[in-house]
Amino acid sequence: MYTYEFDVNDIKVDDLEKLLKVLKERNIKYTRNKNKIIVYYDDFYFLYKFDKFIKGLKAGFDIKKLLNILDNDWDILEIDLKLVFEKKINHIIRIKGRIIGEEGKILEELKKRTNADIIIKDKYIYILGDSISLRSAYEGIKRIIKGEKHGTVFNYLDKYIKDLKNRDKEFAKYIKF
Repeated sequence: MYTYEFDVNDIKVDDLEKLLKVLKERNIKYTRNKNKIIVYYDDFYFLYKFDKFIKGLKAGFDIKKLLNILDNDWDILEIDLKLVFEKKINHIIRIKGRIIGEEGKILEELKKRTNADIIIKDKYIYILGDSISLRSAYEGIKRIIKGEKHGTVFNYLDKYIKDLKNRDKEFAKYIKF
């Protein structure tokens, strides 16, 4: 049996209640003390995915969407802007502004085109989605960080996403279950 321990202080009370409900519904054993929960499970890979689930919960994603990490092939990606810009706060503020855009329009367009959920929190960017959504949102953010014009990034993403979907279709032809 494997264990996974996490601190509950960073999780909103409502989300914590929903999390405990999910654990009970799925018959997942856990113990809880004041500030920590320890989850017990036979499958190490499940706990690996559960770690990503908890990271997403702490970032502020909706628990219903996060269940796709456990039930489907969704994943979460965390980009630490402090590492990208070596702790230069002015660069971080400027890049966050470029990614969010005026009145949040760039971020909304990025979410719409890539079908990914994106949260920008403090010095982190979190991306949640399936493999195509995750890869395309990351590629778009990377290009914005490099300084490409938004229109150029969105035009590139349209082609990039189409290419990724075509690759998945090609791959699926050779995999038969």
